[in-house]
Amino acid sequence: MDSASTSQQQDLYRPAFVHNCLKLLVRARRRLTQALTTAEEPAITGLLVASAKELIETDDAEPSFEHLIVLDDPPQNDDPDRLGKARPRIDIEFVETRKGRRPRFHVEAKRLHRSDSVNEYLGVNGIGMFITGLYAKEWSSAGMLGYVQSDNCAAWLAAIERGMSSREIFRSVRLRNAGWETEGLQEVKESYHDRAPKSLGPVSMYHLLIDVQS
Repeated sequence: MDSASTSQQQDLYRPAFVHNCLKLLVRARRRLTQALTTAEEPAITGLLVASAKELIETDDAEPSFEHLIVLDDPPQNDDPDRLGKARPRIDIEFVETRKGRRPRFHVEAKRLHRSDSVNEYLGVNGIGMFITGLYAKEWSSAGMLGYVQSDNCAAWLAAIERGMSSREIFRSVRLRNAGWETEGLQEVKESYHDRAPKSLGPVSMYHLLIDVQS
């Protein structure tokens, strides 16, 4: 199979791969018993990834998780001008083990806890990292993960939608339901963004908010 055919096949199965990655995050959150209302993002992400790894490695692991690897804060090599310790680091990276090129799904996590949280979520160090191609430039989709530490998921989702509508860069972007019925993923939203440079093609962003207050 040539590289073009391989790419087309991966695009065909990518939504199912993304679905499994996000489902694993939801299941991993359920296994955490402590409240994380004041925890910093790296601490929450570390606990979430550790919980996800435990789920993957159980003897009775769900078949959809068996070929997933999940990494916490791995460095990215997409920017040739940033090497070694200067490389940007994505919060969570999923890798599907298979022969040939392994699909990857990158997730940036942000706390949602104060008035400027939406700015951070939608800013240059949030979703902007994907739009500019600093993260996931070789992939057609990526994820934003919001850790809800005040109010509730519905209120923060509404705030993110308002934030998008008020920014010129998102003037033609709309959040829509991803269309998944899996428990915990019904509220996942999807948005489509042009990237700069345009040669990278558009990126589909999946938005998952997780309440970590209890």
